[in-house]
Amino acid sequence: MPSALAHWLGVRAIAIAPEQIAVREGLRAGVAVGTVMIVALYLNMPLMAWSAFAAFWTCLVDPGGLLRPRLEAMLKFGASGTLITGIMSAASGYGTLTAFIGLGICSFLCGLARMRGAVATQISVLAAIVAVVAVCYPQTPMGAVHLSGLFVLGAAWATCICVLAWPVDPYAPQRQSCAAIFREQARMTRRLMSYMQPAAPESLMQHDAISAYRRDIRSRIEQARAKVEILSAGATTSHTRGTLLPAVEAADRIFIALMAFEHAVLSGTPTPQARRTVRLVAATLQRVAQQITHQHPRPEALQKSIRFLTLLSQREEDLFTKGARICADALRDLQAAWQSPASASRAEAGTRPTQTEKAVKPTIPTSMFVRHAARLSVAVMVAYAISLKLNLPYAYWAMMAVVVVTQPRVNTTLPRTIERVVGSIAGGLLAAVMGVLLPMWSILLLVFPLAAATIALRSVNYTLCVMFMTQLFVLVTDLVSPALGWDVALSRSINNIMGSLVGLAGCLLLWPERRGAPLSAQLVAAFKANMRYAALATNPQQRDWQQIEQARRDAGTTTTQAEILYQQLRVEGLRRAEHLNISGEILFLLRKMAGAASVWWLEQTSPASADALQRAELYASLGEDFMNPGTNTPQADTELRLEKILALLRSLDLDTF
Repeated sequence: MPSALAHWLGVRAIAIAPEQIAVREGLRAGVAVGTVMIVALYLNMPLMAWSAFAAFWTCLVDPGGLLRPRLEAMLKFGASGTLITGIMSAASGYGTLTAFIGLGICSFLCGLARMRGAVATQISVLAAIVAVVAVCYPQTPMGAVHLSGLFVLGAAWATCICVLAWPVDPYAPQRQSCAAIFREQARMTRRLMSYMQPAAPESLMQHDAISAYRRDIRSRIEQARAKVEILSAGATTSHTRGTLLPAVEAADRIFIALMAFEHAVLSGTPTPQARRTVRLVAATLQRVAQQITHQHPRPEALQKSIRFLTLLSQREEDLFTKGARICADALRDLQAAWQSPASASRAEAGTRPTQTEKAVKPTIPTSMFVRHAARLSVAVMVAYAISLKLNLPYAYWAMMAVVVVTQPRVNTTLPRTIERVVGSIAGGLLAAVMGVLLPMWSILLLVFPLAAATIALRSVNYTLCVMFMTQLFVLVTDLVSPALGWDVALSRSINNIMGSLVGLAGCLLLWPERRGAPLSAQLVAAFKANMRYAALATNPQQRDWQQIEQARRDAGTTTTQAEILYQQLRVEGLRRAEHLNISGEILFLLRKMAGAASVWWLEQTSPASADALQRAELYASLGEDFMNPGTNTPQADTELRLEKILALLRSLDLDTF
């Protein structure tokens, strides 16, 4: 995917991760689902579509990684799905009342299972989907056993395919996440080269473009660090951890130099030395990204770049040579870690708690999980009641939408609803056209690529995943039922929209949770964090690197959180334009302040210049105001209005930024 398109989507709070395309996982799903559908048509068994659905869901539940946890997740889903299929189809066969009771209990238990972690969440969501589909297939007790048999057949077949076919690197997602950081940093650096042209157009210097790159890189660094830190320092994962975690730390150190470069380029006329430095750093970052994707990256591949950066840093002393020195030092440490990754993993593990040590999973149902489970149960039953009242065909699509859309928090439910509706409409229209125009044999052939695309894109973008999933489900239904083309596709789209709206309404109306910190509060937190960073960076007394680094990370993280909420509010359109305009300008000025602070820190000399001392005095006084414990109270934050923050940021000398 072109970088420009990815960042255009990122500015509009649409998450997309093209590096996470899983081709081999997609091929597995295509084979598992396609072969089952061929057998179903050959035997003329429409009900065998259950085996195809079970195979697809089993591929979807595969969490990736090491074989044992993968197999455990798929077997748990296969067992629970088989049991739920029999119970719900038999309950529906006894009547509407038993169907409602079974649906409510099953939905509640599946919603409650989220408390056991990410893998359990994936299993429980798909188990709930099995329940809402099975309730639309009423059976006698023997028929329910037969339906369960078809389910276990498809699940077992897909498990065999996932375990045996096309083995993949279990740590490929972590490698791709780390490599994506360096690729984005390389793109950010190459973008500076266009600004360094003598006749660079003013339109290039857009506020959103600066914020988008920094927000994206900061988010990628924190997400990659979390993914890698989950890995233990044991014998099985020590090499991967020792390879990737130093890479994340190196990217974080290089990021400070890139922010300084960006700020210097946008604030003045770059020298030929600056252009050479930026060009070399961009090429180096791209080379590092290529090495990280390998299971055994070559340390010697970094030697040439380290030597050139070191030579540049030994020339005339300016900001770009200091930035080159930071990059060279970071890459030198990364090279040493790659030469002995197991030692690096053990040393890092001894000094820093892992993600699993930081957060202990809850063992009892918290109020959030109980509230979510109750909300999901009620919303699913409401969607089922509406479908029965309106006599909607394929009612399970509406309930499936409720299960997928309903999230524990409202701020994640609304984006998921929008993505689900857009993907369903687009997929439904495409499936309708294919169902009308294409012959039966070509529709059968399309099952393979559609299943493959759905699984391959599940971690890339949810809208794309739903679009291909909609086409897959519609065409499979076309193959095993007399209704063809527009009927099935239209029902899928209508039911998905209705179910998505029911799920959103349930989150808003049923036991709504306390809303998170409003945008104004997050802006205040970001403002304080950036002020503290600026105060430390301008202090003429050299601070410890770890202290500076922590302040910079706090400033970047709080600003990123505020920007994400700001973009969500822009999408929702539920806030005043004036309020959002003020917030957007504050966020841009905070990003400028962070870049300026990096510049000031790199430009520190001994003894400090008069301008540096004056700047240090100014930010020390401002920093004291916001590091004072008396200012860190809700009442003080309330008094610190956005207009006051904006006026203060505007009053600072922008020429020094």
